[in-house]
Amino acid sequence: MSTPTTPGWYDDPEDDSQLRYFDGVVWSKHTTPRSTRPAASAAQPGQQQYPGQGHPPQYPGQGGTQAPVQGQPPAQAPAPPTNTGWQAPPPREQHPQFPGSQQGGWNAPAYGGMQRVATTPDGQPLASYWQRVGAFLLDGIIQFVLMMVLGGWFLFKGFEPVWDELTAAMDSGDPTAFDSITTSNVNYGYLIAFGVVAAVITFAYGVFFLSRTGATPGKAAVGISVRLRDRPGVLSVGDAAKRTSLQAGLSLLGNIPLLGNLFSLMALVDLLWPAWDERKQALHDKLAKTNVVIGKQPRS
Repeated sequence: MSTPTTPGWYDDPEDDSQLRYFDGVVWSKHTTPRSTRPAASAAQPGQQQYPGQGHPPQYPGQGGTQAPVQGQPPAQAPAPPTNTGWQAPPPREQHPQFPGSQQGGWNAPAYGGMQRVATTPDGQPLASYWQRVGAFLLDGIIQFVLMMVLGGWFLFKGFEPVWDELTAAMDSGDPTAFDSITTSNVNYGYLIAFGVVAAVITFAYGVFFLSRTGATPGKAAVGISVRLRDRPGVLSVGDAAKRTSLQAGLSLLGNIPLLGNLFSLMALVDLLWPAWDERKQALHDKLAKTNVVIGKQPRS
């Protein structure tokens, strides 16, 4: 028997009492019983031929098969079996599009309750704590250079007695000579003079730049400035002096023996205060009713 060329039900080449499904390439394992064979003249060799269709009639589940009646169309042939070979994969799943999303992608929805940016009452964003720290360090370097130039001699004279004792101990070659060196010989008069110079430099530095441009060189370098909390603009000399006076005063009082440690601690608290303050104000900002903000200040 020749091999069929198209899919369909054909005589089983291994058993004449049944039909076997040919999937177009190989004989499948699907078979069905039959009780009659159509006339050979009406069929191709080895194939059951039925008028009007290419498949044999459908056979009831019991009682065997029934041949078609002459002049009547045969019953529907059994459907070809499934999973007899490769099948095309189903179409790719189409994911639902979220509102506002782009075709072929997904955009994250806007969520409410995001952290609010702190601003002045009129909406100007406040500088972050770390921006203030960066500006403080830059200004501190500039002020330290000025202090050494204008008041370094007082600092040297204040520690000269201690330096002389240290030099003498090194020249003696006696290790026990270093034990007698103490800070009790420090000349506090010169140290207080240096503290006054440092306080004046701190005060003049802040008032000069804040009343002219609204920002010290350190603040300008990181893109922040100082303004009154209730209105924008460069500070007046009085407002700039009020803001800077607390910093300069704590700097001066920090040179007092013993009590200086307390005032130095207060200066440190003043610098740390904006880190937790709701309005991001240091203590000297609260005294002058100012805020450090992002951007420059317009001139009045």
